[in-house]
Amino acid sequence: MSGALSGLVVIDLAERALIAGHMLAQLGAHVTQVRSHARAADARPDFAWLAYGAGKRLALLDLDDADDRGRLAARIATADILLESEAPGRMDALGLGFDALRAANPGLIHVSITPFGSSGPKAHWRESDLILWAAGGPLLPSRDGDRAPLRISVPQAWRHAGADAAGGALIAHYARTRSGLGQHIDISVQQSVTQATLAATIADAVGHEHFSFGTPSKKALDLSGSGARTRRSKWPLADGLLEMHLGLGHASGDKTNNFFAWMREEGALPERLHGWNWVTMPAALSSGEISDEDMEEARAAVAAFLVTKPKAIIVEEAMRRRIMMAPVYTTQDLVDSPHHAARGFFQRVDHSPAASVPSAPSILLPGDFAQGMAEGFAPPAPAPDKEAEAPPPSARVGAAGGDAGLAAPFAGLKILDLAWVVAGPAIGRVLADYGATVVRVESSKRVDTARAMGPFPNGRPDLDRSGCYETYNAGKLGLALDLAREEARVVIRDLVAWADVVIESFAPGQMERWGLGYAALKTIKPDIVMLSTSLMGQSGPYAAFAGFGNIGAAMSGFQALVGWPDAPPIGPFGPYTDYVGPRFGLVALLAALKRRRDTGEGAWLDVSQAEAGIQFLAPEIAEYSVSGHVAQVIGNRDRTMAPHGVFQCAGEDRWIAIAIANDEDWARLAPLIGGEALEPGFATLPTRLAEQDRLERILSDWTAGQRVEDLEARLQTAGIAAHRASSSADMVADPQLIDRGQFVRLPHEGGGESVVEASRFALSRTPAVYRGTAPSFGRDNRIVLADILGYDDVHIDRLGAAGILV
Repeated sequence: MSGALSGLVVIDLAERALIAGHMLAQLGAHVTQVRSHARAADARPDFAWLAYGAGKRLALLDLDDADDRGRLAARIATADILLESEAPGRMDALGLGFDALRAANPGLIHVSITPFGSSGPKAHWRESDLILWAAGGPLLPSRDGDRAPLRISVPQAWRHAGADAAGGALIAHYARTRSGLGQHIDISVQQSVTQATLAATIADAVGHEHFSFGTPSKKALDLSGSGARTRRSKWPLADGLLEMHLGLGHASGDKTNNFFAWMREEGALPERLHGWNWVTMPAALSSGEISDEDMEEARAAVAAFLVTKPKAIIVEEAMRRRIMMAPVYTTQDLVDSPHHAARGFFQRVDHSPAASVPSAPSILLPGDFAQGMAEGFAPPAPAPDKEAEAPPPSARVGAAGGDAGLAAPFAGLKILDLAWVVAGPAIGRVLADYGATVVRVESSKRVDTARAMGPFPNGRPDLDRSGCYETYNAGKLGLALDLAREEARVVIRDLVAWADVVIESFAPGQMERWGLGYAALKTIKPDIVMLSTSLMGQSGPYAAFAGFGNIGAAMSGFQALVGWPDAPPIGPFGPYTDYVGPRFGLVALLAALKRRRDTGEGAWLDVSQAEAGIQFLAPEIAEYSVSGHVAQVIGNRDRTMAPHGVFQCAGEDRWIAIAIANDEDWARLAPLIGGEALEPGFATLPTRLAEQDRLERILSDWTAGQRVEDLEARLQTAGIAAHRASSSADMVADPQLIDRGQFVRLPHEGGGESVVEASRFALSRTPAVYRGTAPSFGRDNRIVLADILGYDDVHIDRLGAAGILV
């Protein structure tokens, strides 16, 4: 077989979310991209198509042509999956809605990717990548001082939703193996990007007002997962920038101690700072033992030390000393990285002299987004420039008429979840939502960082009530085990014999040191599927790199892509690759489970968070490989739209994002502003692009005195893409998110209720089921040990008395 999804037939109309079909094609699915004749004939360079059209076939069909619609319907009638990103209602109006298509193809999985969802009060709002970033939450907390909130300088919102679309399609495909029936999947871009807020969206729902999002007094807080007190994380190097938080407390203070030990060895640490302990620093700061002035002296010493160090030394010392720091890589650095070369990550793809890039016979693209699955991924292939024959009919396997009724997609699937913080637990949360039994193993002796991150009910810290921890672990069973003890690892081996899947996110090599590596687990369960998610992957010269997703964002190019052109970049909000990695991990895992069903073979999936992140920069990598253009920060501007930015409104920390896509949009906006905006020269895009400084001043003066709620409504009514930069309070009250059930309230065993974010896959036939809150330490010990493993009371009590169940 050529790819784990070999035999799966996909028709792709998702022009705005090309990455969805690309991910399925990478895994061997037969994906046919449907494009209009006009779009295919456009001679302008289209690096998004060259990157995310790779591996697909091409069909030229115009949806406005009745004959072409008939030909398209015939293709869909024999397909497994339909991906589309048409405006809500358009497919129904064309006779290609889900109800019409399933009459001819009951097994069809129809995935709709729309800006705000297929229905609801904002379903037809005008939008752009910037607007959706504002609506979904990650815009507001990305700040450089008191300037406007910042987007990522390359499009991201539709890439998040496209990756979710691929995952949702495979969840529905798993369900179809039981019932033989397809279903409709409704993906909202707004809802997808809420994952990039680290659960801060629920802060106001639990009474932790303005957590991370709003007031000036809170802007100094950091939610990277680093435990830092200060937002400063970028430090000049001899040849670039470094990403490093001076982390403190139990989460990462030891890593800062390691850094200060390095400074001391090289005589760069002032003597009076020698005794500092960054693990106990929170208490020293609270008591006044260490003052803000002391901290400033420390930062100055750090800056003076780092400015002499090149990136290569930083990489070497970060691994050797286990310091959470990383050089801020550009697209050029990514391509030149010896680590990616050693892992064979980037692939050069030859293509015919396409009209879009006639001078470039090949481009460079990110390769497989998981390693370790033999023949799981298809060989690289270019984006097509000519039509292909119709795909073969789907070779469907599984029940033909509904033998499982409405059973949850993953009912009966057994997961051993050894992951922590976000990137691994997020995968287990999806599996739990759709019916899998997920046993989460952790220990109070090594507290999961997510438990300390909040937001907390009414702002009161509680390790069992952190919104971040609960959002990524709802619906799981909790088993407390001290894995440092061999007796605990015996329990793990028993759970492996029970499980279908093991998910882990320890440092590479730790599972082997415990005798729990894939080779050992395979002797217990020959067809086990093991997914290891780590910062840089399980192999390669940088495998030992330690850190949270902010370090992953540096090593995958994103820290260099948020900021203003006149200042150093600030990077995206939070641990960015923790939002991206789980999406690729889920798709790889579901493909591996299909492959296991087809072949009986298990797999060890090596998912690098950095490599997953780079998949979201594939067009920028392709452009660099052709032209040498290195993606740069451009504030909130866009290369093809103007004005395009975020502007302050009346009130404290209230901002509105506005995107003018074309001359028609400007003709609707200018009369609302009046004055200078009505000058004839602004009527055309070239002038607006050349006059952006002046246009932004005009818009800033106009928005400054207006309430953001009133302005947002006025602009959308006029047909202009606009949205407030949503805070948690805005999102909890957002009628669209309420309509979609984004905030799920669950009774908590400790009293009251918990609020978690909903699934981002709205499946029509087998929707998510939220079975309970995340587990407190050891909450389900007896259920797991007695009911699942069959241990008797004597055995369980002995484990407890020996200190294993902690």
